[in-house]
Amino acid sequence: MIKGSIVDLITPTHSGGAPSYTDMERLIEWHVEQGSSAIVIGSTMDSSADLDGEECYELFRRTVWQADGRIAVVADISADTTKGARASLRTAYDAVVDAVLLTIPVAGCPDHDALLKHFQTIARAAKMPVYLREHPERSDLLPYAVIKQLAQIDGINGLIERGVNSEAPPALLGLDWPDGFGLYAGAYRGAAKLMMEGFHGVVSVMANVAPAQVQALCTAAMNGDQDQVDALEAVLKPLHEALQAHPYDITVQWALIEMGLIDEGLRPPALPQSADYATLRRALRGAHVLL
Repeated sequence: MIKGSIVDLITPTHSGGAPSYTDMERLIEWHVEQGSSAIVIGSTMDSSADLDGEECYELFRRTVWQADGRIAVVADISADTTKGARASLRTAYDAVVDAVLLTIPVAGCPDHDALLKHFQTIARAAKMPVYLREHPERSDLLPYAVIKQLAQIDGINGLIERGVNSEAPPALLGLDWPDGFGLYAGAYRGAAKLMMEGFHGVVSVMANVAPAQVQALCTAAMNGDQDQVDALEAVLKPLHEALQAHPYDITVQWALIEMGLIDEGLRPPALPQSADYATLRRALRGAHVLL
């Protein structure tokens, strides 16, 4: 089971939209050094990247090569259809990733039985751990009874809860799960509280720019250290607010450019107002990720 900070990694791109593999390898090395527990690559939540099959395979392959077993690599193979997910699964399998992630599809699976069959098919074909993620706008797609059924399938190792429904975390914590099944917060906000109550980690965009701090927050939360959690959240709050001010693919890429972790390229991301740059710089310095 993965525990701690799982980075929902953005895919750095060139000005034409093609992935920047050199930047990606630099980011992987940095996350290894910073102590992140795992990375999610090829994320369907990343609006900056629209990868074709060859690009996806190259991204997965180079990430696994750079990680070299030092950090878990989770490939996002989410698709609205079972056929599409299986095609992405083959790409992930060929690249020898450590695990795969499936976001619950809104379209393509018309009812609970179809969703159950969709995940059963992928899990049985995967031959590696499978993590399920709730859709960011729909937490009602799978009732708890169906989630419990999914958790019993060999290969399904965890659920990423997106925080859409405030009643979901207590209900999930109250269920009996198989040994080795993990519950994860699907966003930074509120994650520490959930980990103090029994969640096993967080999958966050925030960890793109403050990985050591988010990992420290995870450790403090799972150890029940409220004082340390409060101190870290106070430091990270301005950065979280600055990153949320605009779409993540803009704010995170700009932050990583400012930090010297990805190249600026011909068309760097632009924030609407000059004051936005100053706010983000201050937040980066306040979180001790920029001198």
